[in-house]
Amino acid sequence: MFNFRPVSMKKRVLTVVTAALLLLSIPAVLLGWGFLLPPQYGDTFLGELKYKVQYLEEAQGPRIVLVGGSGVAFGVDSALMERELPDYTVVNFGMYAALGTTVMLDLSEDLIRPGDIVILIPEQQEQTLSDFFDPAVMWQALDGAFPLLGRLPGTYRSALAGQFPYFAAQKYADLLQGRTPRPRGVYSRASFNAAGDVVSGLCSRNIMSGGYDPNTPIRFDSALVTDAFLTRVNAYARSVEERGATMWYAFCPMNAAAVVGDAGPDEFYDALQAALRFPVIGDPNQSILESGWFYDTNFHLNASGKIVYTRLLVRNIKAVLGDSSPTEIALPRQPAPAGADTWSGDDRDADCFLYREADGLLTVVGLSAGGLAREALTVPSAWNGLPVTAIGGGAFAGGARLREVVVQQNITQIADGAFSGCPALDRIRIRTGSPAGCRVGQGLLEGTDAAVYVPADALSDYRTDYFWSVWGQRVLPDAP
Repeated sequence: MFNFRPVSMKKRVLTVVTAALLLLSIPAVLLGWGFLLPPQYGDTFLGELKYKVQYLEEAQGPRIVLVGGSGVAFGVDSALMERELPDYTVVNFGMYAALGTTVMLDLSEDLIRPGDIVILIPEQQEQTLSDFFDPAVMWQALDGAFPLLGRLPGTYRSALAGQFPYFAAQKYADLLQGRTPRPRGVYSRASFNAAGDVVSGLCSRNIMSGGYDPNTPIRFDSALVTDAFLTRVNAYARSVEERGATMWYAFCPMNAAAVVGDAGPDEFYDALQAALRFPVIGDPNQSILESGWFYDTNFHLNASGKIVYTRLLVRNIKAVLGDSSPTEIALPRQPAPAGADTWSGDDRDADCFLYREADGLLTVVGLSAGGLAREALTVPSAWNGLPVTAIGGGAFAGGARLREVVVQQNITQIADGAFSGCPALDRIRIRTGSPAGCRVGQGLLEGTDAAVYVPADALSDYRTDYFWSVWGQRVLPDAP
């Protein structure tokens, strides 16, 4: 037992004061790191948000303002719309589902002017049809544009305050270690044009394994739409109508290969229209498009699909406006899906897995008897001459002794819950040098406490990636 010599009262007081000053200085330091350091996320996909707000402020009207998530950013060609609707300027105010639909309403509401048409086009999924809000993503989007905080309602303050210390510390660490995110590929600020559309030569065809993303099935259950969502969008509609603007709801593009469930789009349409104070335009069945028109999610269109959906949206707008002019947008040819890259890797554990084959591509769906007994496994690049390209949900379930999984660069898609059911797992090693090479969902780490280890030189790319950023705090640098 320690027996330290007593200290004087003066020293005790000095110790208490010093500790108090140190504790008080921590918030001040964090505030400095967060607000005063140079912006670190300006080149990321989220770095586009402030430019969208600025364009909405400056664009001359009347305008057609398209509000939604990234399905709008990928799905609309604003220049084509303006050619067909020359009396309007088109503002693509679609950003990122993880920000939340209601955030985009909050940021745009005071900027709507008389004569504007606002079209709400959320993605057909539970998150975007609710009042969901992610403060971690919001802070990255606000970096370098903190005055936008003033446009957000007080209901977000508690969540933003709780997330700020992590944001500030991460921003400081990225700057100190020279890891300012400079994303490569589609998911960067450089992919947007002035109108807010995503324009990239990489979005040429469907690159999803099997043609769709199993992590985001599309349903038409009316229960997807929350009361909080309806309250907010109806209040927004009332507000913009009082400003002399018009509001409509339109269905986003939806991958037909991902549609599941018994509820149909017509029933969903009827229930939605009954709950909204403003019109729903267009036939939802027409927005359900073949998988060949999509790019990398069930809502992101490729360059050809963008033309198809823009044409559909223009025709729906003209129908409501009573515009009988022909829509002179030629339909493109549907591009063939991307094939699997031929890549040879470590296949020593190939017999430890069970597979499902579709169109010559394999998905890992389980563990063999040999795999169930292993403590470490490497997902192979091929098995029996066929490429392995995806990992299904519950693929490692039952691996009670499994501690480490290595995912090589041939894996382009990992389903939600893939790593559930293996309680000892603590390390998932991703070998792909760019997050764009492997698509994941928001349920990637469901049922596991494991951390994800990625190439150290790609750490900031993963932590700010469109798909991976939700798991940013559990993504760590791997040793060479």
